[in-house]
Amino acid sequence: MGTRLLSACEASADRLGAAVLGELGTRQHELTWHGIGGPELRQIKGFKPFARAEELSGAGLVELVPQLPALLAARRQLRAAVQAQPDLAFLIDAPDLHLPLAKLARKARVPVVMLGVPQFWAWRPERVRTVCRDVRLALCLFRFEVAPIRARGAAAHWVGHPLADEIPQPVEPPSTTSHLRVAFLPGSRPSQVGRALRLALPELRAALPPSAIIEVPWRLDKPPPKSDAVTFSRESAQTILRRVDMAVVAFGTATLEAAMLGVPAVSFGAPHPLTRRLAQPLLQTSHLALPNILLEREAVPEVLVDSSQTMELRAAVSRLLRSLPAGWTDARALSLEIREKLGGPGFARRVCDALEPLL
Repeated sequence: MGTRLLSACEASADRLGAAVLGELGTRQHELTWHGIGGPELRQIKGFKPFARAEELSGAGLVELVPQLPALLAARRQLRAAVQAQPDLAFLIDAPDLHLPLAKLARKARVPVVMLGVPQFWAWRPERVRTVCRDVRLALCLFRFEVAPIRARGAAAHWVGHPLADEIPQPVEPPSTTSHLRVAFLPGSRPSQVGRALRLALPELRAALPPSAIIEVPWRLDKPPPKSDAVTFSRESAQTILRRVDMAVVAFGTATLEAAMLGVPAVSFGAPHPLTRRLAQPLLQTSHLALPNILLEREAVPEVLVDSSQTMELRAAVSRLLRSLPAGWTDARALSLEIREKLGGPGFARRVCDALEPLL
């Protein structure tokens, strides 16, 4: 049996890859994969990693600098793996790493399947041409991504979003307690978490009553910082979201998690100033939080935070706090809208249905 290359370099990609290989394992039991994965993929029989995703996680432009040595090493390993001509290259998200790899794979006559295409609709629209040239099959998480790819004569399928499986229905509002509980979700990447804790968390605390309890998921290898009235937990973001009164969530997939669960939330970003300055002219959308992008309106308040604009986050949190508990009604209505955009359960099954003809 031949080997297949799988590259999943971030925590979210690791979860997606593990779900897909788990489903494939119920259909064909002798498939061998090698590549890059995180802890969930490394538990899958038949997956043999040559690098750990946890060492490659990064976002932004300036923020990526500390990860450059590990990223360059991973790039070399991936290029060598492609030049060995596997039967298939299955690349999940991470376009900065994977699009050049897809070009190399095309030249080596290795078919490429990309799950989670670049967000060409948000910035760098030229990337859709790269996908169409170098990717044999694009598997899209959002329905509106399919048409621009097919219009250029390339193959694309909408497979829906895995959150439709993970969150089958919104949560009920929490019972009244003596303490307000707030989820603070700073993101998953070390540089992102550090800036969020330094810039956004103090503003959140300033907007809340002294008795409020702030819960933060902590998935990094290093110990969390010590902070009064803040509880750092090894539990998942979803677990924490299910028991809080409101949430403050960094831009990314977690904004969709909060929206799907129907939890009232404020979304924020805390990019490095240079990253913000370089990226601003490239943006193709007026919104940054995924629920707002999907609905084409600001259904979830969104704030950009830097050292000179932290007060905006404090004001947004205060407005949300004043609107509770009525905010839960709005959040539940938002959950229903988002579910229509993300498709129903069966994400891994749909991905495998699309993959099987290429295996």
